[in-house]
Amino acid sequence: MLPRPAVEKMLDHALRPGRSGMVVLRGPRGAGRGTAVRLWSRRLADDGRVVVRVDVGSGDTVDGAALATAIRDRLASNTLDAPGVEELAAALDAREVVLVVDRLGPESADALVFLDRLARRLRRGRVVALTAMPLPGPEPTFDAWAPLVQAPRPAREPAHVELTLRDLAVRAGEAQAAASALDVPLSRTQARLLVTATAGWPGVLFPVLAEIARASAAGDAVTDDLVASVAAARRAAFLRAALPEEAISVVVEASLAPRFSRTELAATGLLAAVPGADTFVDRLVETGLLLDDPASPDDVLAVEPHARRAVLDYARGRDRDELHLRATKAARRKEQAHDARGALLVALEADDAGLVRDLLHGLWAGVLDGRDPTLHEALWSAVSAAPAQHVPPELRTLLSVTRRSPGLAGAPEPPARPADQPGAPAPSLTVFGAAARLRRAGRADDALRLARGWLRTPGSAPAVARVLVGLQAALAATEAGQLHEALRHAETAHHDALGCGTLPLAAAAAELVALVHALDSNVHTAGDWSAEAEALPDPPVWWRHAVGEPLALAAALARLERFDDDLPEHLRGAVRCSARSDLWFAGLHVESVLAVLRGQEELAVDHLREALAQRGLAPSETGPPTGDLRIPPLLALDLGRLYLALGRGTSAAVIADALTAQAPARALLDGRLRLAQGRPQEALLAITGVRSAHEGSTAGARLEAHLLAAEAHDALLDADAGVRQVDADADRDTDVRRQLAHATALSRRVGGALPYWWAAPGVLRSLARSAPEQVRQIAQVLRRRGTPRPVEFVTVPDRQLVVLHRLADGLTSTQVAKEAFVSHNTVKTQIREIYRRLGVHDRAAALQRARELGLLDPIVRARLGASPSRP
Repeated sequence: MLPRPAVEKMLDHALRPGRSGMVVLRGPRGAGRGTAVRLWSRRLADDGRVVVRVDVGSGDTVDGAALATAIRDRLASNTLDAPGVEELAAALDAREVVLVVDRLGPESADALVFLDRLARRLRRGRVVALTAMPLPGPEPTFDAWAPLVQAPRPAREPAHVELTLRDLAVRAGEAQAAASALDVPLSRTQARLLVTATAGWPGVLFPVLAEIARASAAGDAVTDDLVASVAAARRAAFLRAALPEEAISVVVEASLAPRFSRTELAATGLLAAVPGADTFVDRLVETGLLLDDPASPDDVLAVEPHARRAVLDYARGRDRDELHLRATKAARRKEQAHDARGALLVALEADDAGLVRDLLHGLWAGVLDGRDPTLHEALWSAVSAAPAQHVPPELRTLLSVTRRSPGLAGAPEPPARPADQPGAPAPSLTVFGAAARLRRAGRADDALRLARGWLRTPGSAPAVARVLVGLQAALAATEAGQLHEALRHAETAHHDALGCGTLPLAAAAAELVALVHALDSNVHTAGDWSAEAEALPDPPVWWRHAVGEPLALAAALARLERFDDDLPEHLRGAVRCSARSDLWFAGLHVESVLAVLRGQEELAVDHLREALAQRGLAPSETGPPTGDLRIPPLLALDLGRLYLALGRGTSAAVIADALTAQAPARALLDGRLRLAQGRPQEALLAITGVRSAHEGSTAGARLEAHLLAAEAHDALLDADAGVRQVDADADRDTDVRRQLAHATALSRRVGGALPYWWAAPGVLRSLARSAPEQVRQIAQVLRRRGTPRPVEFVTVPDRQLVVLHRLADGLTSTQVAKEAFVSHNTVKTQIREIYRRLGVHDRAAALQRARELGLLDPIVRARLGASPSRP
C-alpha cells in the first residue's frame, strides 16, 4: 500500500482537539478511502493510540442497536450490557478511542445516523465512517482546512466533516512521490497526465503505477505514450468492473455537458435499460460521482469534474465516432433550447471544429450578453483543455479579444478585414472579432470603418449582436478621437440593449457613454450617465476583464476637472489597472493630466513616450526610427500640448503631422501651433470646423476651440494696434468678447474647467472679467500654471538630423562618415551647418541645445524612418 500523506493530514486536521467528533469519507469503490484510513490507523496505533475497527457488510441491513453491539464487542467491554449512545461515548472517551466503521451501505443509513449522534457526545474519542452515501440531514458546513481558533467549545453541537471524491483524489505531487517509491522515473508532466487520465482515483492510479514499474523494470522507457496507454487500459477495466454497460452509457451521456437536469437525462431513454433505474442516479449522487444542487429549481446535476474528463476519455478511446454522434445530438438539442453554455461546451467534446463554428455563429452573442456570468470563463477553460485542431479560430478570437489585453509591443498583425460576400453582410461574429483585433493592433480607424459599415448594412443579425458590434464601434471611435461618433454608437447600444432585455450590456454601454463625456470635459452629463450605469446590473465579467473600469476613469477625470490632483487610492488603482485594458489610452490621459496639474510636464512626456513605445505605437529611446506613428488622437493632443508647454515647437509639429486630418484633435493642435508661430489668422481657419456643432464636434472640443479663437482674435488685435487700425480694433475686441461668451456658456453647460489650463493668460483675465462666477477657477489656473515658456521652432533638414542623432549616440564624425559611406568632409560640413542653425559653436553645446528643443526626442526621430539615412 502506497502512502497517502495528503489524506492523512486532512484526517489529522479534521479530528484534532476542539474540532468535529466524526469524519465521513464518502466515495464509491476505488476512491481510496479504505487504503488511506488503514495507513492512517496504523500510524496512530504505532503512536500508542487505541484504534477500533468495525466492518459492516455492504449488503447487510444494520441499524443503530446492532452497530452499538458490534462496537461493544470490539471494545471487549463486559460492563456495557445494553449499550446506548451515552454509555458508548463515555467508553470511547475513557480510552480516547478512534473508532473506524467501514462499508456502510445504503441499507445501513440508520447506523450512520447513530454514529453521528455518538460523535456529537464525544470529547476525546473520535469516529471515522467510510461510506458511499451522505449523512441524512443538512449538508455539513464544516471546513476541514479551516484554521484552528483557540476558543471554548460552542454550546451547539458541531457538524461533521465530510471528505469526498475531490479530497480523496490523488494529486500530481502524490503520484510522483508514489512513483519514486516504486523506482519509476515519472516526470511532473507525466504525473499530471496520469492524474487526468485516471481522475485521481487511487483504485485506478496505483495499479497503473505498479504496471508502469514492471514495464520499467523490464527495460521499457517511461514515455507519455506508455503512461497514457496503461492508464486508458486500467481505466476501461475499472469502469467495466464497476458498472454494467448500460450504466456506463448513462454516465457518458451525463458527462457530455458540464451540467444537466434529471429530466434531460431521462429524455435520452438510456436510463430505461439500467437495472434499478429508479435509484441509479440517486446512488451516483450519494457516492459523489454526480454533484447535486438542491437549490436549483431544475434539479441540475453535474459529473464530478475529474471523473467527467476520465469518462469522456474512456468513451473517446472506445468509439470516437459514437461519442461524436452523441455529442452532436446533445449539442443540437441544447441549441434548440437556446442553451449557449450547454451547446458550445458539449460541441467541444465532439472533436468537431465545424460543429463548434456553426453553433458559435448563432450563439456567440449569448456568450457575451452577461446573462450567464460564468460561461465565458467556462469556455476559456474548455478551449484550453481541448486539442487545437478541434477549436475553430473564431472561438479563440472571441475569447482572446474579450480578455485582458497584454499591452505589449510587437503584437501580431490581425488578419485583413473580412470580405463581404456579394449581396450579404459579413457575419456579426466575424465583424466583432476583426474589429476588436484591429483596434488592439493600433488600427482604431480601420476597426471603426469596419464596424460602422456593418452597422449601416441592414441584416437579420440578432439585436444583441448589434449591441456588441456597436460597443466595439464606440470603443474604436473613442480611441480614434471621434468622440461624437463614439457617443452615437454607445448611446444606440444602450438603447438597443434595454430594448432586448440585456441589462448587463446596457450598463456597459452607459459606462462607456459616461467616460466619453468625461474625456470631453462634459462633467455634468458624465455624472448623469454614471448614475444610469450604477442603477443597472453589473456589466458582464468579460467587460471588466477586457475594458476595465470606465466609471472609475470618469470619476478620476471629474476630480481633475476641478483641478483636484489628490485622487483616492481606489481611483489611482483603477487608472493603473487600465494599462492592460482596452481603455489604456484613457488611463494614460488621466495620468498625463495628473502630472500636468502637479507641474511635472517633463515626467508626463517621458511616461507617455514609454507607454506608447511599449505598445509599438511610437519609437523607443533605443529602438530603430520608424516613420509610422499610430498615436491615439487623445494622447497625441496631450503630447502636443505638453511639447508646447515645454517650448518644443518642432516636436509638437511632428505630433500634429501624425494625426489624421478628420480628427478634432488635429484641428485643435494645429490651431495652437499656428498661434505659437505667430499666425493667428491661420489658427482661426484651422479650428473653424471644431467651433461648429454641425461639424460633429463635441461640447468640450468646442469650448477649447472658442478659447483658442479668442486668443487668436486677441493676437490679431495686438497686430492691428501696431498699425493703428481703430475700426479693426473695435471689431477684433467684439470678436474676442463673442468667443469668450460662447466659451462661458459652454463651460456652464459641461461643468469642466480643464480647457482653461491651456488658454493664454490674457484670455483668462478677460474671461474672469466677463464671467465673475469662474474667477476662482481661473485664478487657480494662473497661480498653479506659472509663466508659459516661449515656443521655439528650429528647422533641421533630415540629413542633418541623421548626423545630429549619430553624434548623440556617441559616434565621432569619422565614424559617422564611415557608417554612412560618405566623405569625412561632407559630415564636417553638415556639423557646421547644425551648429549654425542651433546657434552654438561646439558639440556639447549642440547636443544640449538639441535636447532643449526636443530634436533628440524619439518621436521626432520617427519621421526619419522614411527619410534617407545618408547625410
